[in-house]
Amino acid sequence: MAPQIYRTEADHKQVDECDVPEATLNPSADLTSYENTQSSLCVVQSLPGKGKGLIALKKITTGVRVLIEKPILTTRNAPPAILDPIIARDLKSLSKEKQRQFFSLHNNFPGKHPFSGIVKTNALPCGSGATVGAVYPTICFINHSCRANAHNSWNETLGSETIHAIQDIEPGQEITISYDHGGPSTSRKPWLKEKFGFDCDCSVCLLPHEELEKSDKRRERIQQLDEAIGNPGRMMSRPSVSLLNCRSLLQVLKEEFQEGTNILIARANYDAFQIAIAHGDLARGAVFAQQAYQIRLLCEGGDSPDTKRMQQLEEDPTIHPSFGAYSMRWKTKKGQVPRELSGDEFENWLWRRK
Repeated sequence: MAPQIYRTEADHKQVDECDVPEATLNPSADLTSYENTQSSLCVVQSLPGKGKGLIALKKITTGVRVLIEKPILTTRNAPPAILDPIIARDLKSLSKEKQRQFFSLHNNFPGKHPFSGIVKTNALPCGSGATVGAVYPTICFINHSCRANAHNSWNETLGSETIHAIQDIEPGQEITISYDHGGPSTSRKPWLKEKFGFDCDCSVCLLPHEELEKSDKRRERIQQLDEAIGNPGRMMSRPSVSLLNCRSLLQVLKEEFQEGTNILIARANYDAFQIAIAHGDLARGAVFAQQAYQIRLLCEGGDSPDTKRMQQLEEDPTIHPSFGAYSMRWKTKKGQVPRELSGDEFENWLWRRK
């Protein structure tokens, strides 16, 4: 789970303001080595009503890697009574500095199991669906927003968590990530309250009533479309409907998240890719894979395994196990993309609206 948003000054009184070095964007470089860094992108600061947060020191453009960090420690899910002595043992093997970093993190679950409370409050999963979580010296100070300006992801190749700007971030602006489960504010806010003990007051949750209702309807629609797209029966028997659901999802995502990009856009394009190639359409499949790749590149970087996988699928969609799995009714070759079309004409072709 991600860190608690509301923190008092006392919660982090051991943490001084500290510069966070800028990480190189060169995938072949040692991305965890900062000795030669000349500038900083962000700083941990006290924020009124929020304890600590991460603030941009200069303009950060979309796609820039803001942070990359290796964990202070990692742990698997276990009951607090079992987990606490394991964490205590692991902490003893760490340097004094890493111990200080660990104990500076907020504990939203105080009691007789303080170590597991810190981990439960701050740990991020090491990948989608992972049973291993990790805590980090700086990333765990990044607060939540329901319309975040940065994206966090675990890079298995580097063994590190990365943070990328998913919209332009101005100097002095807080850097945020999203750790809610989606959905309208009526379900999202109680979930955040239960899991992290705070009432979200981000820019979305503080919208005027009428605007918040519109946002809630869009987010409900996102959930409905996502569920419909995942229906394998419809994907097999009515692929045109499933494909248009992907188009509708992308439109709603654009309306709801406005400027910048979002990892959900990559996932929607990947869904469209799978629908197309499941019926033999390599031309459209390659286009959707390319669009998913471009978003992954911005959200996770070129060294992300998922980004590299999307690039491979763009180059050769037939390597995906779904190729031709349902039919070959839409059979095309990769080279049959009509490059002479543009604008609405190309969109009509792409979504099979002719």
